[in-house]
Amino acid sequence: MKLLTLILKKTNLVSELNEELKNIGIHHGTIIDAKSMTNGLSPWSDDSIIIGGMLRRSKNFEYNEECKIMMFLLKDEQIAPCREVIENVIGDITKPGTAILYTMPIDFAEGLGE
Repeated sequence: MKLLTLILKKTNLVSELNEELKNIGIHHGTIIDAKSMTNGLSPWSDDSIIIGGMLRRSKNFEYNEECKIMMFLLKDEQIAPCREVIENVIGDITKPGTAILYTMPIDFAEGLGE
């Protein structure tokens, strides 16, 4: 079993993505409203965490790019079809400002309603 996480910057695609995932049998997941740091961090150098932190505070640094974090607990055989649906709906995920997709192994899960 794996936790598939999609950080979706094209938030207008959430409904379509949910519908397409339902069509392949993925009915349960979690969606979290989030804000991306990508645009906010790009102007700053990572030379020093302390200096970078002070600069961010002094400029009233904000994380303002809306995104959605979508998480699904999936069986291993569901990963490939899920990735295919995500790519069909979102497009080329390697393009900047699109999405980030990754999985993590899950050793234990309870309360899945199966």
